[in-house]
This record gives sequence, structure tokens and C-alpha cells, in this order.
Amino acid sequence: MKKFGSQSQNFYLETKLGIVTQTGNWFHTTSEHIHQFVPGLLDERSLDQLVKEAIAWVRSADSLALTLLLVLLLFIPPVLAAVITVAFHFFWYRLKSGFVTTYVGRLLTFMNTDGYLLIVSLVIISYIGMQGNYLGAVLALVFFFLMKLGLLKHLWDKIDADNKSGLSLNDRVFKMVLVKNAMHYNITPKEVQKMEDTFVELYVGRKEGKE
Repeated sequence: MKKFGSQSQNFYLETKLGIVTQTGNWFHTTSEHIHQFVPGLLDERSLDQLVKEAIAWVRSADSLALTLLLVLLLFIPPVLAAVITVAFHFFWYRLKSGFVTTYVGRLLTFMNTDGYLLIVSLVIISYIGMQGNYLGAVLALVFFFLMKLGLLKHLWDKIDADNKSGLSLNDRVFKMVLVKNAMHYNITPKEVQKMEDTFVELYVGRKEGKE
């Protein structure tokens, strides 16, 4: 089974081992599993919309951390701002699934756009540069590329690389996206524990298939 997103939202591929996006993010579930565990949800929100929302949360650590850094650089020393930003990125990346809500996901989709990140970065970097905060401007540029390339995310993923039990960080997000949308549309998710077990089974199967 291989299914692409709709022609207007062709940014992921659905396979028997789950959904993989153009950016290489895996969600270990399928539309069939969603029908099984949250019946009726795909009649209310398409798989395209659910995947896009999950991607927004997965990418949120980068856009929020960069925004935080740019704001902090206006008020505190650059090195302290950088330390706080790295700490925030680490904890948000690992714990973001606990904050998943439908409406915030739409805001994050906007904050993840290149237009938002480029404009906000350009304005603040230019301002602090004109104020003589050259270290802050350099750090902002460095973090812009770190976040844009997802290098901090890759570092945290390396730390979790040996974890073959339990839900992956991406799957925790997707599970919460399903649960929160089900609640929004007054749909009761069935057998949530079994849904988690299916995520884990596909995740472990994909990992073992690569070894």
C-alpha cells in the first residue's frame, strides 16, 4: 500500500509501515488504523489536515525556539539568551505532545512558514545589529540556520536513537492530534492503548527492517 496526499496537499506518502512526510518525519499509523481507532474522524478532518497539524507540532520546537531567542536578544545578554533557547528547545521538543490543542496547531502552522521566520529574523537581527549588539546578531544568524536545518532536532533524535520501546516523539504527537480532534468533534477514541501498541509495533518493525 502506497498512497500520496491529495494533489493539492502532496506532502506525504502513506505505506504499510506508516506515513512519511517530504521532510523525512515518520508517523507509524495509517488511515486504516485511524478509521479503526477513531471511527468517523476522517469524515470530519481529512488525513491531509491531520498530517499537516502533526507536522506543525513536530516542527514547532524550531520556530518557537528561534522566536524566543530573537525576543530574548532584545532584553538580555546574547550568551544567556542562547543557553535559555537551547534548554527550551530540548524540553519543548520532548514534551510538546502534552500541549497539543487543535487551535494552537493552526497558529504553529503559520509560525513554521518561511515567510514568518524570515521576516521576524530579518527585522530583529537588523535592529540589534544597528544597536551595536554584534554578538547577538551573529548568534541569531547561527540559530536561524540551526533551526532551519533542524540540527538541534537531529541531535535530540540521536540521543533517543536506541529507544525501541514505547511511542516515538512523533507518534506521541500524532496520537494526541487524533485524540484532541476526536474530542473536538465529540468522537470517542476506541481502545487508546491498542492504538498506542499499533504505533509501537510499526515503529519497531521499521527500525528492525533498517538493521
